[in-house]
Amino acid sequence: MKGYRPKDPVGDERWKAIAMQYSEFDRHIELFSGESGARCPSGCGICCTGAWEPEITAPEAEFAARYIIEAREDLQQRFELLQERECCIFYDHHNPFHCMIYSVRPVICRGFGFSGYTDKNGSFIYRPCRHMECSDPRKPPLSGPVLSDYQAQYTLEYREVLPISEAVFHAWQKLQYRFSLEAHDSPESRE
Repeated sequence: MKGYRPKDPVGDERWKAIAMQYSEFDRHIELFSGESGARCPSGCGICCTGAWEPEITAPEAEFAARYIIEAREDLQQRFELLQERECCIFYDHHNPFHCMIYSVRPVICRGFGFSGYTDKNGSFIYRPCRHMECSDPRKPPLSGPVLSDYQAQYTLEYREVLPISEAVFHAWQKLQYRFSLEAHDSPESRE
């Protein structure tokens, strides 16, 4: 299947929309980080190593799975770690970002420690990771990125969530199957 590019206009549009959302969220996080002084400690990665694994929806999982299929086939071997995993299978302590899928990581991973939520009055509430460095922890920021605002824009219809490792594996299986059927039915395969 190497080199095969599926024809998927609906999926392509959805993935473009997710990429744009990620880009906008990253921009918002960068502005927030600059204003608040929020920074992860160098080499930390604690958020990726715990027994708790963030849960994501199908569109985010498909986005990461497609990246693995199209750009990082070497990561397919990571799925063999699913049953024995102690944390996200894409965690890598040798990587400066600690993530093998950093460029396509889900919203929850992007926003951890750099986003907040709104209370019932619509006020921004920020609670940084306890390991983070902030300019002045006694002076909380008045506004910043709200995680749920970025998740909801493309995941409203998806209620089922799975831990990231499982979600990406299931999406990868689904895409591999679909792409293999499309490749089999392509005009080139009939020659």
